[in-house]
Amino acid sequence: MDCQESTEMNYAVVRKIAAGSAVLLMCVGAWISSARAGQAGKAAGYAEAERAVTKLEQEWFAIQQANDWAKLSRMISDDFVIVDSDGSLGNKESMVAGYKEEAPRVISLKMQVLVAHAVAANAVIASGLDDIATKGSNGAAKHRYERFIDTWILRDGRWQCVAEQITLAQPEKK
Repeated sequence: MDCQESTEMNYAVVRKIAAGSAVLLMCVGAWISSARAGQAGKAAGYAEAERAVTKLEQEWFAIQQANDWAKLSRMISDDFVIVDSDGSLGNKESMVAGYKEEAPRVISLKMQVLVAHAVAANAVIASGLDDIATKGSNGAAKHRYERFIDTWILRDGRWQCVAEQITLAQPEKK
């Protein structure tokens, strides 16, 4: 093999490497574009889920203040579980019964903080701080502050709260 053949062979190898690199770069570029598009779609689905649950959390208080227990029950799944502020476990029926029992004393229900965090397009964790004002035995308003974590799942096209945990808290500092 003479020098010219060796040089031509080297050029052929370099051209093959360059062509292979170009193909590889195009594939990587296409993969990155696809991944970005997927992330944008994922983010949009998550944002939509967070908006839906935020709206439901806000409606929850209005429904509760209106004593519309049937409508509230439709927002809560049949397999709902609650860990109440005293550590007791309950279900949909016990929570609604507690709301009904307290309803005549409720002056106002206010959500001081609400954050909805989608962990999937069909699963959202909502957390916040509620200010519940009730009439005390002497007629004066008494405030109870509750931090909550609600778990919402999209089932059969409908958002349902499947779990709640409540902890007694202090008012939000401003």
